[in-house]
Amino acid sequence: MAELWPQIEDDFNRLYLALSRELDGSRYQINFQGELNEFSEIPWDKISETYRRKGNYPESLVRMALASDCLHHLGMAILADHRIEEHEFDVSFSMALPLASSICTLSRFKRYGVLDRNQWDVFLSAFMNDRQWFGGNCDETRHLSLVLCLIMHHLGRDTSLLPTYERMIRTIVGAVFQWGASTDVERDLVAKLDRMFAICRGNSYPSGNAHRNGKRPSPFDALKPVEPEPPKKDAVEEYGPPGQVLKEAREELDGLIGLDSVKTEVKRLMAYLKIQKQRREHGLKQSSQTLHFVFKGNPGTGKTTVARIIGKILYGFQILKTPKLVEGDRAALVSGYVGQTALKTDELVDSALDGVLFIDEAYALSNPTGQHDFGQEAINTLLKRMEDNRDQLVVIVAGYPRLMQEFIKTNPGLESRFTRYIDFDDYAVADLCRIFEKFCSDAQYELTTEARAIASILFTAAYHGRDERFGNARFVRNVFERAVGLHSERLAAQPEASITREDLIDFTKDDIPLEAHHPLKGKTIDLENAEWLATCPGCGLESDGGAKFLGLRVTCRKCQEKFQFPWWQVRPETVGGIDVQMLKPR
Repeated sequence: MAELWPQIEDDFNRLYLALSRELDGSRYQINFQGELNEFSEIPWDKISETYRRKGNYPESLVRMALASDCLHHLGMAILADHRIEEHEFDVSFSMALPLASSICTLSRFKRYGVLDRNQWDVFLSAFMNDRQWFGGNCDETRHLSLVLCLIMHHLGRDTSLLPTYERMIRTIVGAVFQWGASTDVERDLVAKLDRMFAICRGNSYPSGNAHRNGKRPSPFDALKPVEPEPPKKDAVEEYGPPGQVLKEAREELDGLIGLDSVKTEVKRLMAYLKIQKQRREHGLKQSSQTLHFVFKGNPGTGKTTVARIIGKILYGFQILKTPKLVEGDRAALVSGYVGQTALKTDELVDSALDGVLFIDEAYALSNPTGQHDFGQEAINTLLKRMEDNRDQLVVIVAGYPRLMQEFIKTNPGLESRFTRYIDFDDYAVADLCRIFEKFCSDAQYELTTEARAIASILFTAAYHGRDERFGNARFVRNVFERAVGLHSERLAAQPEASITREDLIDFTKDDIPLEAHHPLKGKTIDLENAEWLATCPGCGLESDGGAKFLGLRVTCRKCQEKFQFPWWQVRPETVGGIDVQMLKPR
């Protein structure tokens, strides 16, 4: 019996060379309509872009598509009667090795890399049941090489490809059926091929002139080259000059409340980048240190804000082409279907190229139980892209301190690429109070001295009673939003004519939501004897003051320096109406 591969080898190679040549440097939009909607599930843009990144495009994609389609039709013919007969085995195995050499480059088929006769039926079964790209049961890539021939045929680029493809497939099926379909199942398969190729040739559609006479158009009218995209805005035009953006980043960093250790680390980064920039300008070698970060901190400690500032700094020093920050989490990276997570991760990385990718709660990607989880696929894809696009991408992963430490240790690749750590401590009571006051002033509200007193006690109790779920600045925002609601309810209950501008601006003690910290819910705080500690910034003299002084400008009785009396250092033992232990460190 003549071997099958030599009968189709010339056609296969002709298609491979012609399609590779025609696709090189070209991009096509595919819109399948009418009877061709069976091809509509092919995600052409996603497939082509994936293989562009892998390299050797379009040759690698064309060879994989041709091999997959040939094996698919071979498998359909062999398994039409649900068994492999002896002559079918001999015919099919003669062409298996050349085709399998391409398919077995896919990781899931590598164990069949050295294919022998004993493995052939096992390999064919695995291939025909595989639903991932270029598997025999994958709707997204089935008939892809036919589609490529279809495009070239109906664009008039090479009208010989479609007949060549049809001859190749019919040779494969005919050899298995011994050039005569003898059963209803075999005849049905041949009939489907007849219909498919008739549709592809456009035989079942009227010509373009007929369409002008009112008849339906051919679906091939929708096949056309993609129109070139309009030029993108220049980075300077869109984001501003790097020097100006760098200046803004410095001002934003200095304007952050608290975060002293974070500011120190970011300023060290800026010093490093400044010197590297000067070395570059003098033609000297630059350090190869990575610029990927691990941010460790509880929620609401400013991690996303600082990530944006770092993006601007990297743009300012011209390390990145843009200051953009793209945010993601597990849901943005991981899919619930085999083979889709890598594509989803690639899409997110692509959107962040030339900028910063910020992944919050990154530890959710790892599975400490060791069970199969698509999160590991996302990690592996991310690590590869960090290496492949190391000059276009900075990645910042963030989350709870303990969980992030464990996450980095789960993979040696993570430890080697993430070498810069910044710890975001919880905000101190003074920081929480300042943040609250900023929320108020930004929204044109003001705090009375008694409102400051109640807010001070609230933030002190919440801080000393916190755990790792404490929301920090998010908690403060929640307090502010509740205060706005209580303020509105209080004023709405008054006669409208009696409400003054001052009423609309001032938060009173009744507007501060003690219930935001559950242990204070329902408590009535006695401020009569409450005192706060103040330290003169001039001479260091410590003094006590009641609620009436909070936030007001006072004069030091020793050095006469004027300063604002702080409202965040309450003396716990002077507060009535609550358990003072709530105002002390645990």
